Amino acid sequence: MVLASANPENRIHPLSVEAYHLLYEKGLIDEKAELIEGVIYKKRPKNPKHSEIQRRINKFLYSLTKFEYVISTENPLTLGDSEPEPDIALVSPGDYSSSHPSEALLVIEVANTSLAFDRKKSRVYAQAGIPEYLIFNLVDSKIELYRQPKEGIYTEIKILSEEEEFKSFAVPTLNFRLAQFL
Repeated sequence: MVLASANPENRIHPLSVEAYHLLYEKGLIDEKAELIEGVIYKKRPKNPKHSEIQRRINKFLYSLTKFEYVISTENPLTLGDSEPEPDIALVSPGDYSSSHPSEALLVIEVANTSLAFDRKKSRVYAQAGIPEYLIFNLVDSKIELYRQPKEGIYTEIKILSEEEEFKSFAVPTLNFRLAQFL
């Protein structure tokens, strides 16, 4: 069952990642879905602006990281009772052919129609200990920066204007401004 609402009161029965995979293998779950805190959500279609910003970020990250990291685009991360498919995740190099990565250094979501849902995902990433989570908030032309996960929440949240520079703690060579991608 795919829930249309991000409202936790709509939960029927939380699913494990294993049950989610089994339902998918049996063809009972649409490919355009993700598991968040044991609940299956239908992924929203991406508009052209979202897609173009994501491509620009990818190109920038590839040019900057020189293959020190795996840049995973719209691929699952297995994180406890969730399997989100973030727009971009920087993960350590490795062979992920038998299981999805279970950690990342940095996760980026590009949000124009999915802003509230992407904010909700911050809990999932904090609980998994992802050091930095960024939401490219296209609605307000801001970067929402979430860092320092502790006890399932991010203890530092900053809002950066499109001209303010983001400097990563997790990937020291990474810094940019939102304006570079708009």
